[in-house]
Amino acid sequence: MRVKQVGPKGMSGMGNPMDELAIPPDQMIKLPPPKDKNMSQIWPLNETFTMNFDRFSMIYPNFLDSSKTVKQGRRISLAEAVKKPTVVDIAAVLQGLDIRHVVQPYKGYSRDAESQWDNLGRVLFDMPQNNDHIMEQGADGSFDVGSKSNNDGTVKNKKELLRQVAARIPHLHSRRDRLAREKAQKEAEEKRTKEEAAAAHRAVSQKALTKTTSSNKKKKGKKRR
Repeated sequence: MRVKQVGPKGMSGMGNPMDELAIPPDQMIKLPPPKDKNMSQIWPLNETFTMNFDRFSMIYPNFLDSSKTVKQGRRISLAEAVKKPTVVDIAAVLQGLDIRHVVQPYKGYSRDAESQWDNLGRVLFDMPQNNDHIMEQGADGSFDVGSKSNNDGTVKNKKELLRQVAARIPHLHSRRDRLAREKAQKEAEEKRTKEEAAAAHRAVSQKALTKTTSSNKKKKGKKRR
């Protein structure tokens, strides 16, 4: 059986004509490997290999974020919420309250697309069964251990704990330091942007001035002739 050649002769040895447009391997953009969304940081550390957190309750930063709407996941009132809390803030409060918890830093909240890349993470926590560690806020912003009662300071349910976590986050020293660094960095970036814009404006002005001066000299030369 003979196979009839299709197309002009000599094409079989020419190779793929698109090879010339291919990007060399050393010039290709290599994206970082995706983060493991199941990565978990357990507290206390001595339970790293023994803790079973399948039935733990969860907190996403959206639950406490004053910049989020109810549709985006905010679970407490706007007056009780705090601006852009992080899983680090939430974990610090839970640690201070001696509540067992697990931080999953790469989990995004499904109801808010922005949280899939900004302010990632969630915290799973063991809902306390008693109030031994519940604390009451003093006038100076510090917290003292309170007694068991049904008044303010008692964790009745998850929503009440969310309120207490949100109330404690602004008083975290780690949060204050982080916000101060972010503010200083933002101010430095704004200053650099203004300086670059001013330099670019001076360069354009100088170029226009040079062009005008050169044009005036040519005009004067023509008049003298």
